[in-house]
Amino acid sequence: MNERIARLEKKVREEEIYPPVVAVSYDAFDEKLAEPMRIAKRLTEYMAAQPVVFSDDNELVGLMRFDGSVESDLFPRTGHTKIREAFAQYYNKPQENLCTMEWQHSNQDFGKLLRIGLKGLRAEVVEARKLFIGNQERLNFLAAFEMMIRGMARRADQNAAACREAAAKCTDPIRKKTLLRMAANCAKVPMNPASSFEEAVQAVYFNFHFLADSIGRPDQYLYPYYQQGIADGTLSRERAKELLQELFIMIHGWTPITSSNRDRGAESHFVIGGYTIDHEDGFNELSDLILDAMLECDLIRPQVSLRWNKKTPREVLYKVMDCSRKDKNKRFAFVNDEPRINAFLKIRKLPWEEAYDYIMVGCNEPAFQGGISLGGNTVNIVRSLVNTLNDRRQEILECEQFDDFYEIFQQELFRDLDTILDYSNRFNMLRSRDCNVLSSLFLEGCIQRAQSATRGGAARAMFCAHLMGGTNLIDSLIIIKQFVFEEKRVSMQELLTALDQDWEGFENLRGDILRHGKFFGNNDDFSNAMARRFHTSLYEFAQGRTDIYGFPLLFGNLTGYNWHFARYGALTQATPDGRVAGSALLFGSGQAEGKDRDGATSQLLAAARMDPTGIMCGDTIMNLSVEEKVVQNDESFDKLVSLVETYFQAGGLHIQLNHVSREDLLAAKTDPNAYKSLRVRVSGFSATFIKLDERIQDNVIARTEYHL
Repeated sequence: MNERIARLEKKVREEEIYPPVVAVSYDAFDEKLAEPMRIAKRLTEYMAAQPVVFSDDNELVGLMRFDGSVESDLFPRTGHTKIREAFAQYYNKPQENLCTMEWQHSNQDFGKLLRIGLKGLRAEVVEARKLFIGNQERLNFLAAFEMMIRGMARRADQNAAACREAAAKCTDPIRKKTLLRMAANCAKVPMNPASSFEEAVQAVYFNFHFLADSIGRPDQYLYPYYQQGIADGTLSRERAKELLQELFIMIHGWTPITSSNRDRGAESHFVIGGYTIDHEDGFNELSDLILDAMLECDLIRPQVSLRWNKKTPREVLYKVMDCSRKDKNKRFAFVNDEPRINAFLKIRKLPWEEAYDYIMVGCNEPAFQGGISLGGNTVNIVRSLVNTLNDRRQEILECEQFDDFYEIFQQELFRDLDTILDYSNRFNMLRSRDCNVLSSLFLEGCIQRAQSATRGGAARAMFCAHLMGGTNLIDSLIIIKQFVFEEKRVSMQELLTALDQDWEGFENLRGDILRHGKFFGNNDDFSNAMARRFHTSLYEFAQGRTDIYGFPLLFGNLTGYNWHFARYGALTQATPDGRVAGSALLFGSGQAEGKDRDGATSQLLAAARMDPTGIMCGDTIMNLSVEEKVVQNDESFDKLVSLVETYFQAGGLHIQLNHVSREDLLAAKTDPNAYKSLRVRVSGFSATFIKLDERIQDNVIARTEYHL
């Protein structure tokens, strides 16, 4: 890292790098305008009023925040007042102990921006207008897009002018030359296509503020500019790394120091590697440079996932896992192209040309470049079994075979899944009351449909509901089949009574279950078959169904920043897997509390084989905790790399690694001040352990710690 970047990095860790906002007084008569026109007019006025600020160390320009006085960025939903009303009713508030409203992520298509510039988007607006002649509502929206582009052009001109003004006052000839180059870059992009690596990074830097979420696949869309610069001698590897690091510093600083999410990584997430459109592995020299640039920077954001596929060389997986073990900020995760793209082809019915180009956003949530995740519904999947055991009691007492029981359970499961879909649609209807112009401009389909992304404008959208307690449910079904129907260790009536009594007086039965149950995660035929059966039921339910906007259903199992798994568990009675009433449910694809008795390989292979349908290719995570000495020793670390490769070859979808000892985690709870810098992977993101809610801390501690 050079001295300039070191100074910028030190500054972003210690203070706000963004300038204070300048409040704007808007014309009250704006309220008479059509909604999108009012929003666009005020956004352009707001942007024009903001100061252009950069330090003597900056070589990229564009820092700007929105203050909520008008509907702006779609990720934080700044200024979107209607969603705040909905969150007050539904966010972190379980409805019927089944559903709660969650956040959504999206990503602008930076590759397209670099290819055609804002002028190219304006040409699309002009072309789309021909489709809506006579439709005033849609024409208003397109006019708002055009106004927004003019406002962005004005803002870029302001940046260029500020650089020229600084250059005129500068007495250092080297800095003066840099400032003039910065001015030329701002005058060129993002209005026009980028023609160099520096212009391309400047365009991403500037445009990030209009949808401050993921940066997608930078190693793919920046690669042609990198290749060109290296080939013609206008760019060096060190200069490219320097520009990337300045970009990452800006992204880290976008989350304010005062934000409760300041220490969390999921505020921005991107991917490297993955298939190209030509079915080749996309990991390239720029991917490698991005890794080096990240490791040199002591930053929390952005975080990154390697997209692995069957053509990914082992040395690439080793390199990224090596970065992961060296990174104290825990920014790295790993996903598998094979099952996810297959699900997009089969379930989403997408052509390869779209399916291959997925990214990860937020807490390892799949999306598309220029697309939005329309999930935002975290659910208690265990409720369907609880309803079966309580509301269908007489019927299940008469069941002679497990298949008869499962048929009744599946009816309750489908009933809950229908309700979950209803809630998802309801939540998105509530979100649709807000109109978004700023970010929608950069989401594919919104121009062509002349519609806000909040109202179904985005064509590259993803539906996903997050299932809390999936492993609890599978284990409970296993115990019912094993103990009641096959081994006949207990009658259904006795099991139901034990659950009613929260195991009080039935401690021996519970102990027998915990000792001899064939729990998921041990890669035996019995438990694997139950996991496959449950996920096949999800797939069968999803057939022919879509959300309100017409997108096919996918499911996942991450909890994100919030402790939904514990909220639902607190409202859920004892379950047949030995869980007591009120205790937290599990999330993710793994196991906990020692129920995965057969080691890491069996746990991972069980997770890899649990879903042959691909229905869980939504927001799904797999946590793997290993002893710290596993990553400290090169020989055992090499075995860990082979284990992850085997997991992916078997169909595993996602994995994130923790190598913090349970002793340190327990000590951090007892003496937080001594562990202020201790970071862990949580649920698709990294965070400072002592700042996590206690329920999430307990979940991290309860994960099985493997040795190799």
